[in-house]
Amino acid sequence: MINTHKIIISLILVSLPLSFSYAEDAVKLQQVYITGGAASIKTQPGSATLIDSIALEQFEYTDIHRILNEVPGVNIQEEDGYGLRPNIGMRGSNPERSKKVTIMEDGILSGPAPYSAPAAYYFPNVSRMSAVEVFKGPSVIQYGPSTVAGAINLVSRAIPFTPQGELDVQLGSFDFRRLNAYYGEQVGDFGYMIEALTVSTEGFKELDTLNSNNGPFNGDTGFERNDLNFKTSYDFNDKYRQRVKLKLGYANETSYETYVGLAKSDFENDPYRRYASSALDNMKWQHSQFQLTHTAELSIESQITTDIYRNEFSRDWFKLNSFEGAGTPTVEAVLNDPTVLANRDYYRVLIGEIPSTTFDRLRIGNNGRDFVSQGIQTKLNIEKTVFGLVNDLEIGLRLHMDEIERNHTEQSYDMTATGLQVASGSTLIATKQNLGEATAIALYVKDDIKIDNTTVTLGLRSENIETQLTNRQTGEFVKSSESVLLPGAGFFTQVNEQFGVLAGINKGYTATAPGQEGDIEPEESINYELGFRTFGGYQIEAIAFLNDYSNLKESCSASNGCSTVLIDTEFNGGEVLVYGLEGNVKFEKTLSEGITLPVNISYTFTQTEFGNTFEDKAGVFTDVGQSVNEGDELAYVPVHRINVKAGLQAQQWQVMVNALYQDEMRSKAGQGEILNDEKIEAHLVLDLAVNYRPLPNMTVYGTVDNLLAKEYAVAAQPMGYRPGKPRAFHMGLKYKF
Repeated sequence: MINTHKIIISLILVSLPLSFSYAEDAVKLQQVYITGGAASIKTQPGSATLIDSIALEQFEYTDIHRILNEVPGVNIQEEDGYGLRPNIGMRGSNPERSKKVTIMEDGILSGPAPYSAPAAYYFPNVSRMSAVEVFKGPSVIQYGPSTVAGAINLVSRAIPFTPQGELDVQLGSFDFRRLNAYYGEQVGDFGYMIEALTVSTEGFKELDTLNSNNGPFNGDTGFERNDLNFKTSYDFNDKYRQRVKLKLGYANETSYETYVGLAKSDFENDPYRRYASSALDNMKWQHSQFQLTHTAELSIESQITTDIYRNEFSRDWFKLNSFEGAGTPTVEAVLNDPTVLANRDYYRVLIGEIPSTTFDRLRIGNNGRDFVSQGIQTKLNIEKTVFGLVNDLEIGLRLHMDEIERNHTEQSYDMTATGLQVASGSTLIATKQNLGEATAIALYVKDDIKIDNTTVTLGLRSENIETQLTNRQTGEFVKSSESVLLPGAGFFTQVNEQFGVLAGINKGYTATAPGQEGDIEPEESINYELGFRTFGGYQIEAIAFLNDYSNLKESCSASNGCSTVLIDTEFNGGEVLVYGLEGNVKFEKTLSEGITLPVNISYTFTQTEFGNTFEDKAGVFTDVGQSVNEGDELAYVPVHRINVKAGLQAQQWQVMVNALYQDEMRSKAGQGEILNDEKIEAHLVLDLAVNYRPLPNMTVYGTVDNLLAKEYAVAAQPMGYRPGKPRAFHMGLKYKF
């Protein structure tokens, strides 16, 4: 058993000041970036990308999907057009709810329950971030818990040293409104900053209208998000240069989103339509954040950082689940073929054309969930010269506990001439009530050994995880435990001033969720990468990667169309091979005095294939009961993905264009030519951004998302096709004071 009390006491003790020597030129107490910044990335073994504040401000995106388009190796499945619940994968991993990616804010796990329920229905607002860091391959060893795909670290705004504030107002299409404001300063040894953000829109989809008062939400398909954050810090200015920083945050959201998409014929006629049966669908959530960080320099060569954190997330996800009654088709089956006689009346009920009967009533449920994620982590950085070799050693320890409490309910509804109404005699039924818990101790050691112009990185991560699932309807509970060692190694050698080579290998791992059957195995892989970087006027990076899975694991969820009974159940997918190439080219040309042409091109080539044949009993890879065959490709992984960002820059103005081309991809596992009803078509989307600075402290900017008004599908699950964002205009004013 894990003795949590002893571990907590040990971590607190190790964070206290110790009797080490001090020097005036000791290392800095605070690092803004995990990567160490752009200069450090250039010589880092392993793949890493930094999107800094300058890049973020070019397009003023509020959607993390659009921000990550410029990162090679990332595969994305859009859902709502605004990035409310991102679906991010890396190097062919399943993008659904970003569950295979480690998400952090300021180096601290930000997922609602990263171990017991990694599907991230909460994602921090990127509008309040100053940078985004992305890691893949061996670089992920020190971040965990999932080390198969990669990690994303969102860097929040730092406390300004001098008195500083900013007001950012943005208006746009579909009644889009954004207001972001902050103010902070350093007063002696004390620093503080407060930041507020609100973002809202009425949405770009149009609900079918049965009458002038279609349901309680009056046809709204948009959202409103609010975010309030406070930071404060204190510098002790003692011989250890200790610093304590406290961060508090509160956020909430109300969004009228749905899992119900469109039949393909309806999508082709009007991709922005919403069926009447989804009129009541909405999500409401609240999130609170606590982070306390202590940093101290133990000597000129060592620094220790300790974080204590707690995140709480509570949501109500009210949505259409299914038709009522035994033998009725699934909503997905009806939308796949609405014209067949057996599905015709069910389809007409979905669109509100006819009232429902006792045979085709709708089941609408609330997937209510409460999450807690908390822990304490510490890392010690030491720089030592041993046998003439410089060693940058990092040792990290994290005790983490998280839980998910599920309270899922359903009730019968009738489609009537005036909209959805609770069915006569219907009662609220609890469909799932359980508590999933996880406690994990993670320890890692990473050493960067510098030999002339070569850096060799050796890493080892240990995860010890205990989980428990308690069924509150039956009183049953299931306990399990896992322990794993995850080694990794990489090197970078700078051949000359203009050229360097890198290579790496690491073991990937994703733990099983609480309460799984005994035959469910963790996800494991061996990941390889080999590439090069160039420096100077043209910065080029090309990395070939290969992820060799001994077992690919997937889980049932409402977002991939699984039945209510199987939600959160996991399934083995067996051997899978994912390989490809990711490349990035950056350069800036001077066209005339004061005018430059910046260019950033990112490209990803990905191939996937199953190494075995099995029956998909739940429909997490293909259709329920169908076979996944050896050689089948994974769903939602395009072969080609290219993003080009270019423009013109001068001292006071800037014009930028961002072009994304995404190849066609499968909505279900398969091989050969993609069937028409399983194909997500290729698409090209252009975004435009213009900004002008009339005063040193004022910027006026405008953006156009989807400049060419391209109508395109982004997914065909869980219930039909859903569109990408249509053309949207935005204007904004940013004032610094």
